[in-house]
Amino acid sequence: MTFNIKTLGCKVNSYESELIYSLFIKKGYSFSEDNADIYVVNTCTVTNMSDRKSRQVINKIRREHPSSILIVCGCYIENAKKQGTLGLIDADIILGSLYKGKIVEYLEDYLKNKKKINNFGDLNSREFETMEINSVHNKTRAFVKIEDGCDNFCSYCIIPYVRGRIRSKKKEDVIREVTTLVNNGFKEIVLTGIHTGAYNDNGYDFASLLNDLVKIPNIKRLRISSIEINELNDRVLEILSKSNVLVPHLHIPLQAGSDEILKSMNRKYDTKFFKERIDKIRSIKDGISITTDVIVGFPGETEELFNKSIEFIKMIKFSKIHVFPYSDRYNTVASKMSGKIDGNEKKKRVRRLIQISNNLEKEFYEKFYGKNLSVLIEEEKDGYYYGHTGNYILVKVKGNYKVHEIYDITLNEDNALMSEEND
Repeated sequence: MTFNIKTLGCKVNSYESELIYSLFIKKGYSFSEDNADIYVVNTCTVTNMSDRKSRQVINKIRREHPSSILIVCGCYIENAKKQGTLGLIDADIILGSLYKGKIVEYLEDYLKNKKKINNFGDLNSREFETMEINSVHNKTRAFVKIEDGCDNFCSYCIIPYVRGRIRSKKKEDVIREVTTLVNNGFKEIVLTGIHTGAYNDNGYDFASLLNDLVKIPNIKRLRISSIEINELNDRVLEILSKSNVLVPHLHIPLQAGSDEILKSMNRKYDTKFFKERIDKIRSIKDGISITTDVIVGFPGETEELFNKSIEFIKMIKFSKIHVFPYSDRYNTVASKMSGKIDGNEKKKRVRRLIQISNNLEKEFYEKFYGKNLSVLIEEEKDGYYYGHTGNYILVKVKGNYKVHEIYDITLNEDNALMSEEND
């Protein structure tokens, strides 16, 4: 039988879908781009748009492939259960955020008994669901999930309710998985989780893990998918300063650049702390790229507070900003707040911030024109080779290159691609 996997949302979902892929392959199933016998949809619910996309993908598969077995799982499904809307989802197997590692077992039970399956686990369990991969589709970059869940409970965020509390993979499992991937030829390993920097295996924390991973023989690049500013403590920064394996790129969510909104969001820092940490990071790592997430139109964000956010963002000089319009998530604290911002106003603010992001990105790129940077070639398409530098500048070149290898390449205005050229 053939299978296909549709993945929405974050890098954690991407990792979990790679795990699902490997489980199917191990059991003798074949991957098919279209007309598969089995479809898996790994859903997302971080925003209203994510919900809509998840529903669209599920409904499209059911409509276009009515005889295929449809398996849906993930955060949107978990949220639908909480809202009492699971009955609107037409699927053969429905799972929440847990048990993705048992999808093939559920499938084979369904094939045997021909009865629909609907199963959800205990999100508050402190046990990390066993997940380990040794190969992925893309032979260049491999994601390794080290943590799941979140205890921060930001006022706008539904993720702790659909992913559960923090739980971490055992340190020996992480080290073994990364070592295996490196030995299998992967040049870049990306550590990911719902709250990656909160990793802790019985006192063995994120800094301890980084310290061991950068020492793995033949590891070329180690990247952190996203980390909170207050988890970049001095021990983590010391490793960043001394290791050439840890790449010069950090994605650090800001979410808002005014203390008033940060407090309403229940974020665990203020702008003063954020800037002090950024200044320290830049003082120890030359040429580092710092990207971020920002939510615009949060309840109570007046024009004055939005402008304050803009000024702070310009002062920090992020190299790229991922911009999200605020959307109510089911039963969160922020969903019940007054001072909601008009939808058209949120769109205006999004456009304004994206333009600022483009300008900051261009300014960042220009610092490296004429300099040699190491580029990991990831794919060849239409006679060009594409890859990323350590600080995540996308490069497009012609020449005698090999995919999955690292080369020193001189950057210029023609070969360094701005993100708007690829969105």
